[in-house]
Amino acid sequence: MTTNMEAGVRYLFIVARKNPDILARVEERLHGDPRIEVMADRRYGDRRRSATPHSPERRGSDRRRPTNVWNDLTIYPTLVAERHVDSYAELERKAAAAGADNQLLREYVGDLERRIDALIAGDEQQRAENARLREEVAALQQRLAALAAADADFRADVAALLAQAEHTLGGLIANFRRLTPEGRPAQKESHLRSV
Repeated sequence: MTTNMEAGVRYLFIVARKNPDILARVEERLHGDPRIEVMADRRYGDRRRSATPHSPERRGSDRRRPTNVWNDLTIYPTLVAERHVDSYAELERKAAAAGADNQLLREYVGDLERRIDALIAGDEQQRAENARLREEVAALQQRLAALAAADADFRADVAALLAQAEHTLGGLIANFRRLTPEGRPAQKESHLRSV
């Protein structure tokens, strides 16, 4: 993936790895030019690590050898190469892929926006429901307070009625005891003579 800085690079100035002094000077001189990227040759040698050759040898020649002497860093210490520039067909293919990606992103963003709108609508409904429930709870609390006050008044009335009933009952009991023989003072019984 190319960075924004690499997007304008058109040439690669490659310096042989065995010449770090040339690399430093070239980097210093070409530092401000955004069209040229200076780099050291990254090739170390053959990729095969084994000292014994593979039998049978599958490679006919070193595929990384330069095509002409001017591109050989073992002979010349530097090499200037034009950076690969995409063909028109490749650019069209990349643009089509980017357009398809953009369309997918637009659809994804549209889906997210719809989901966000649904969440916002749901949130507004929840807020309205919460407000309604708060009002209902406040009304129930007022009713509960009124019922508690009415209960306290009822208890006070019942206590007063019980006290009055107890007083009245006590008076009736006292009157009843006076009327019963046990409650009357003893009197001499008059004997009736039979005729």
